[in-house]
Amino acid sequence: PDFAQVEADQLVVTANQRFPIFFEEKRPFFLEGVEIFQTPVRVVHTRTIVDPDWALKLAGKRGRNSFGLLVASDKAPGNFSDVEREDPAIRPQIERFLDRNARVGVLRLKRDVGSQSSVGLIATSYDFVERHNRLFGVDGRFTLGQQTVLGFQLLGTTSRRFFYDPDLDGSTYRTGNGFGYSAQLQRTGRRVVLTLVGEGRTPDYRADVGFTTQTNVNDWSLVARYNSEPRTDSKLISWSVLNTTRAQFDWQGRMKYAYVYPRVLMNFKRQTYLNLYAYKDYLRLLEEEFGARRSAARPGAFAGDAGRRTIYHGFTFEAGTTPSKKYSASIVVDRAWKNYDYDFGAGPRFPRVSPAALAGDPTAPLDPGTGDTLDINASLAWQPTDALRLSLNHVRSRLVRDDTGRVAYDQKLYSLKTTYQFTRFTFARARADYDTLRSNVSGQFLFGWTPNPGTALYAGYNDDLSLNGFSPFTGRPEGGLRRNGRTFFVKMSYLWRRGL
Repeated sequence: PDFAQVEADQLVVTANQRFPIFFEEKRPFFLEGVEIFQTPVRVVHTRTIVDPDWALKLAGKRGRNSFGLLVASDKAPGNFSDVEREDPAIRPQIERFLDRNARVGVLRLKRDVGSQSSVGLIATSYDFVERHNRLFGVDGRFTLGQQTVLGFQLLGTTSRRFFYDPDLDGSTYRTGNGFGYSAQLQRTGRRVVLTLVGEGRTPDYRADVGFTTQTNVNDWSLVARYNSEPRTDSKLISWSVLNTTRAQFDWQGRMKYAYVYPRVLMNFKRQTYLNLYAYKDYLRLLEEEFGARRSAARPGAFAGDAGRRTIYHGFTFEAGTTPSKKYSASIVVDRAWKNYDYDFGAGPRFPRVSPAALAGDPTAPLDPGTGDTLDINASLAWQPTDALRLSLNHVRSRLVRDDTGRVAYDQKLYSLKTTYQFTRFTFARARADYDTLRSNVSGQFLFGWTPNPGTALYAGYNDDLSLNGFSPFTGRPEGGLRRNGRTFFVKMSYLWRRGL
């Protein structure tokens, strides 16, 4: 099979991101039959298998029983550049990892119970040098009458790896056991929908084959929604009002995050909608979540107070319309006050602007502070014919700190995409992206033939350039357009099916 990704990821805002960013899987081999591996908690995310030498996947269903098996050998963790291999200062640190592969395994079993209920189990395994992880979980989804659905998942993990210890300001190689859970209860009436969702992970929870945003967390939310009766003969076809109340606390009982989030959703004729949101959030930061915990003998990760709190508030305006088959447009504008700049900086274009950093030491401890944020996401689409479609997307994210009045970051993203569908199975696609924060311009042209899922032929060209960027060696500005690399490729895959 062809494991390579043929389409670039959608541009996302990377400035001031505290937690990992999720990117969807796009490789045909891993997408085929992926539903069997999906559970309430994302314990399987195949993009953790970065560059496999080989992989085997089996999935199927017989009667009420479904199964999935995935094993792979990933060479990415042991793959280092020639510069790293030849550097005498780096070579001793990576010697034990060189050209070693990670071994990945996933087993999923599921059984239908009744007409709309099921129970299942899942197990994952990840092994690399000084990094070993096992996960086992059970889950279920039960329909209780015509209006109520109950779901759950319980997970246990054990890991032998390095864990960061904020009291030592370093990592310790040890065994860590973790627990995770998920619970969902939804009751759907004719007009009213109530949804209770909870999810949690202990400090030593690790799921190396999955995707985890954070650990040491319990996250519960209650959503109450009221839907109007649709009126197709009216300009306002339907409307809804809803509110989300959320509370997030750690396993020591400390409240970390909470909000109330009322919304009004309105649907009009011509596939037009208008949504209005307001929110008020409480956010608490602890320095041990960012680095060292201070002691009498050692400073902490934060300059000044070891903890920070804010209550920030804002609103969101969202609208979109598709007046005809040829045109569509949408926009989202979010404005907030007293939100946090985590003081990470945003590359050479936006160095840190906290009081601690501006005092003259750019390596000073982090000094998070509040500020005003503006986020915009706008898109236009034009389809002059059934075969041709063009779309333009623009994203902007900006934060200005309250204490210094400086811009912490102002990232702008632009994406232009054109697709021409020659036949049902044959297409050509051109795409251009520009990221102002990274000073990066990328282009892609792709020709594809996909007669059925899993069987495909792709031929394409990728180009990567810098526009008025910064030298990776000196950090100084470099004017003009400079090519970083380009690639021509031909990729193919074939899916072989056999019934049991």
